[in-house]
Amino acid sequence: MTLLAARLGELFSILSVLAFAFGGVAIAKARKSGPGDGGAILSVGFTALLSAVLWLSMARGSENLVGRPGALAGLAWFALSGLLATALARSLYFLSVRDLGAIRGAAVKRAIPFFSVLFGVVFLGEILTSAKLGGLLLIAISVAALVAVDLAGSGKFSAPAADKIEPLGYVWGTASGLCYASAYVARKFGLNLVPDGALGTFVGAMAAMSYYMLAALVSRHRRRTIVTALIARNVWSLVAAVCFAAGQIANFYAIQY
Repeated sequence: MTLLAARLGELFSILSVLAFAFGGVAIAKARKSGPGDGGAILSVGFTALLSAVLWLSMARGSENLVGRPGALAGLAWFALSGLLATALARSLYFLSVRDLGAIRGAAVKRAIPFFSVLFGVVFLGEILTSAKLGGLLLIAISVAALVAVDLAGSGKFSAPAADKIEPLGYVWGTASGLCYASAYVARKFGLNLVPDGALGTFVGAMAAMSYYMLAALVSRHRRRTIVTALIARNVWSLVAAVCFAAGQIANFYAIQY
């Protein structure tokens, strides 16, 4: 059973990576196709909807949450992971892909396992093996080389308008990786208390939606941004939203298994 769970975890990890990768391409396409935020806000709604359907169709023990030891703490961890990943990290990643393009944005997203390994060692008590240390070094070197080459070449040649990058995108991408890794730790703490990936994804998405609703109430600029994103007729934004919702759910199950 342990071997099966490990294989399921690997399968969900692969599905999550594929969904996020195609979602990154869709963001870049959405950027060229019309207005909107590339599907960041739409993806929150799709994440809540898909995870709710999945939870209602597969829930077995989560209906007994009332009175369950640690249930409230688990839900709180899920909500925190939603704010970190769905509200903050996802929005930052969409900004990164907007400024860098799909390929560079995905490359900088490799900062997620870098921070995840570090946080796993610090907060979850995992062991930093030589293989993990080697992986960290490879990630750091590859991302640093990419940034260095782009910064050194900026201004020395004129690229087509569609291929130009904004160096600030690297800041968004790194911050996104930091937030995603923090969210993974929060998810792990939540799943240790309430082992239900669909419920965790739904609670996190609802926390992110609450964040956007509160932001819309207090900020006219944020309200205008949200409305523009929701009414924009951009098919690629819709594709990106669905991909990121599927990737988020798969990632929760990957961590669970």
